[in-house]
Amino acid sequence: MKKYIITISREFGCNAREIGRSLASRLGIPFYDKALVDLTAKKAGINIDIIKESDEVLNKQNRLFSEFVYGSSNSFYSEKAITAQAEVIREIANKNETCIMFGRCSDYILREYPNVINFFFYAPLEKRIEHIAQYYDLTEKNAEKMIKRIDNQRHNYYEYVTGKRRGDRSGKHVMFDVSAYGVEGSVDLICEAVRIMFS
Repeated sequence: MKKYIITISREFGCNAREIGRSLASRLGIPFYDKALVDLTAKKAGINIDIIKESDEVLNKQNRLFSEFVYGSSNSFYSEKAITAQAEVIREIANKNETCIMFGRCSDYILREYPNVINFFFYAPLEKRIEHIAQYYDLTEKNAEKMIKRIDNQRHNYYEYVTGKRRGDRSGKHVMFDVSAYGVEGSVDLICEAVRIMFS
């Protein structure tokens, strides 16, 4: 099978990161998650430590929120940061390796690459609330607030960078409700889609 790149976009709270990690483990390929943020920050001259340190005075829920969106803080809305992000993603894509890229508008940035397959994961709100409440030890009310806040922030960032809505069908090859398949079933489905597209 030739070299290919998998991009994953998702709604917050549908356990997409665990699916991505399991997929990378099964395929034996790199999984670029927070590394994309860190490499972008380095290239753009953004000090992530300062952003993280400023979060220490926040309550638990806001600390969790900042953990997921520091890469899309105001510092990352500059033209310099957006250009750096695109350069980082393309540099990785141009390597002679198959890999997974998690978020960071990678589906849009790599839209002209022929060897890319773009996935979008979603799940019913009640399933996402259940997962976030359990995983982060939050009340269901706080879990729902966190989900809506982070989803809104990510939608805004994606639209700012790309001019498109994050969950639109345009540019996506496969969109599915991961709660219907679980982690292993989702990985099975992705592997089959990859096999059909690239074999």
